[in-house]
Amino acid sequence: MKNQLVPVLRILALAAAVSVAAVAEVRADSHVRVGVSLGIPLPSGYAEVRVGRDHFYTHRGVFYRSTPQGYIVCPAPRGAVLRMLPPHCVRVYVGSDIYYRYGDVYYRPYDRGYIVVDAPNVVVPPTVAAEQYQSVWVGENEFLFRDGQFFRRTAEGMVWMPAPVGAVTKVLPRDAESVWHQEVEYFDCDGVLFKKTPEGYRVVEAPWKK
Repeated sequence: MKNQLVPVLRILALAAAVSVAAVAEVRADSHVRVGVSLGIPLPSGYAEVRVGRDHFYTHRGVFYRSTPQGYIVCPAPRGAVLRMLPPHCVRVYVGSDIYYRYGDVYYRPYDRGYIVVDAPNVVVPPTVAAEQYQSVWVGENEFLFRDGQFFRRTAEGMVWMPAPVGAVTKVLPRDAESVWHQEVEYFDCDGVLFKKTPEGYRVVEAPWKK
């Protein structure tokens, strides 16, 4: 009798495990659909910023907001507080006041961080941080490149896009780091790999991941 019960118990245990796995898979899939709008993600390493009841997201000096169409680039919200400044900020002195500028956005020190403020009354000439986006084509698709990040124009505004393999940029991001693999030099910027070519710097897949 005991020998007859063993196969039955095993079948019941297997059925229960399959049922639990199916429920877990449904829950996980549901969670992903809620968290990502129409497949348009945010850049890796983004930070969430709240201004009153409004939620924003920022990464490397660019601000985003959520819309029904996905996350789009938006103006820096006045009053947003960041723990760290974007890379390559410029320090600006206006009288005895210190500002930090990234593009046309100004920050001031605030409670162990930095707060987005209005531009000072004194006009400050633009710097290289406010450079225009570079148009980059991959096949029939146009991307806009700036400071190591790629964007696409949409009806709702600009959206961040993962770096397209094959895209060629004129210059490297200023904080790109040299990486060597089998006597070939690559340049890494936030996980995006570039390789120097006669045309410029091409986005490539990591050869050690193939």
